[in-house]
Amino acid sequence: MAKKFKVKVNGKEYIVEVEEIRERRSAPRVAIEAPKAPVEAKPSPKVEEKLVEKPVQPEVRAGEKVVRAPMGGVVMKVLVKVGDEVKSGDTVIVFEAMKMENELKSPYSGKVKEVKVKEGEMMETGQVVVVLE
Repeated sequence: MAKKFKVKVNGKEYIVEVEEIRERRSAPRVAIEAPKAPVEAKPSPKVEEKLVEKPVQPEVRAGEKVVRAPMGGVVMKVLVKVGDEVKSGDTVIVFEAMKMENELKSPYSGKVKEVKVKEGEMMETGQVVVVLE
């Protein structure tokens, strides 16, 4: 499967397509959408792959209603605090994703039991951001 990358060299942007090859003995095939230039791809012996484990989010207790992030992004504003009453459709978080400001609305009515994000934090898709009771 080929992957495309945007690469900037000396102020010019190029689209680079790299095709992975399953055989270890061959170098990947590289295509560049630019004027023809010789390219040689060699695996770097200094590159290390590391698995970064994400913290596991604790499960929500029965009877609680949760508001989850529909997509990853940066929390711009938290509009609720513990103890606030929220109606279904109320905006609880304003976040930036894909260079756009988005409103996260609660699908439930209830009292805010916990706010799990702060302004300026990254949130991930599916992350619990507000817990209601």
